[in-house]
Amino acid sequence: MSDMASMAYGGGCLLPPPSSFPHGVLPPRIEDSLDVAASAYNVPLAVPAITFLAVIGATVGRTRGLEVKPSWITHPNLYWALVAKSGTGKSPCSAAIMKPIHEKDQTEYQKHKQELSEYELDLKEWKADFARAQRENESLPDKPICPIWKQSYIEDSTTQALGTILAGNPRGVLWYRDELAGLLSDLGRYDNKGSDGGDKARLLSAYDCGPWKVSRSTREGLHIPHACVSIFGTVQPKLLPNLFKPQDTISGFLPRFLFVRCEQEAPPLWTSKSFDGEQAEHIHGFIHQAQGLSFGPDDSPQIISLSDAARELVQEWYDQQVLAHWYQPELEQFEALAPKLRGAFFKLSLIIHMLDCWSAGKSELCPVHPESIQKTIHLMEWLEEQQRQVWTLLSAGNKFQETSTMGRRVARAIVVLSKDLNQCLLPTSKIVEFLNRNLADSFHVKADAVGKSYKELGIEIGRNSRERGAKLTPEIIKTLSQYFPAEKGVIPVTGVTDPDKNHGIQIDTKMTAGVTPENQASPDVTVEKSNNIKVMKQE
Repeated sequence: MSDMASMAYGGGCLLPPPSSFPHGVLPPRIEDSLDVAASAYNVPLAVPAITFLAVIGATVGRTRGLEVKPSWITHPNLYWALVAKSGTGKSPCSAAIMKPIHEKDQTEYQKHKQELSEYELDLKEWKADFARAQRENESLPDKPICPIWKQSYIEDSTTQALGTILAGNPRGVLWYRDELAGLLSDLGRYDNKGSDGGDKARLLSAYDCGPWKVSRSTREGLHIPHACVSIFGTVQPKLLPNLFKPQDTISGFLPRFLFVRCEQEAPPLWTSKSFDGEQAEHIHGFIHQAQGLSFGPDDSPQIISLSDAARELVQEWYDQQVLAHWYQPELEQFEALAPKLRGAFFKLSLIIHMLDCWSAGKSELCPVHPESIQKTIHLMEWLEEQQRQVWTLLSAGNKFQETSTMGRRVARAIVVLSKDLNQCLLPTSKIVEFLNRNLADSFHVKADAVGKSYKELGIEIGRNSRERGAKLTPEIIKTLSQYFPAEKGVIPVTGVTDPDKNHGIQIDTKMTAGVTPENQASPDVTVEKSNNIKVMKQE
């Protein structure tokens, strides 16, 4: 993996566009179905793919465990956060993937209402029988037990209420919040001391399916041997720096979150595609299969082991990760992140293994094969780059920003046109002409809009005897070529000659596979690194 770098020349501090979700990680038919969902909602593949992985992991919960080694059993619950701007279509796409758990909870709620009505009648009868037994000095009747609403997911809740829900659901609960900023801001709100430390400590334990014990004199005590919580939601990039505190890095709360950045790679034009029928049924079928899993004897998780070949592959990958952070000082700012990523690797390995088995019609209880481990390694490479980008964003506050749509268009135009440089000056007129090619007049870009993008990209404005333009250096061109490769989307959208007729539109929405060198930062690029995360750890 390359260093997390930013474009820091000329005052610009931009994060590179996120790379696409790696192809080949999921079984082909699952990936094809998720591709349909991505196309139907005009979102990157990462949105339905991460939602699906989050839901599968949360639904399986503690019913299955991966034996990493004796005394180390891990479960597939994870804390996910999709980082995307508002209006990208991530919420309706996620809701479509999550449909089975919404339906199940609605069914359980109706069942709970019926049981609650019966309980109230039983309670009324019990009170009368209790009073009569006291009067007549007879044996007192047993009090009816209040039914518990078995919830598989929650939205607006507190950790106190979550504890009560977990007490009735040993497999675990998904805490879903469309805007994670609300969930994180609410932590500690109902604490008498006004501190979020207690709530975050609970979530630290729940990530590892640890015990929860509440002993309060003002209310009934609570003991949960294995509190299993999964978290999934979305957050806007500009809100991220204000959601976590310095101590969240030290405590391990921040490193437990897997952040995935999502940006539109092409104009989200109208599409007649929809996510229903066979594709939706295929995806939802796996979620239903996860819902049908049960515990083993004595309500204990059923354990899945690693095959010998898979174990060798795991050991090789694990040691490489440890050595990279041991010998590469530039990775020091991610020191607190590395151990949690290694832990998340095993949780993801279990999810990928089960999906591989179910796709092949096999039981998930068979040993994990090396092919599933190799897929997980590929996924972890992509996720590791995602975490480094987001941690760079967090460490520098609002100093770093994501590139605007116009900035990306101008950057890719520069990459294509850089061969036409005249003494390191690319005329603005040529960029404007390129961007406006084959577009209707109403979509034309003006020179002043291109000029504003220069500042965003950290590019100086130069002038020759005839015209003004972008003053470029080999370093800038190289960085732009790697951050904004020309083949990642067509610039401009071709074939649009009439805004009312879109049948001729041709858009290259093909996503690049995996984390390729074109998406990685150049080792020759000057990087302005922040020491804020280091300061967090020292504090």
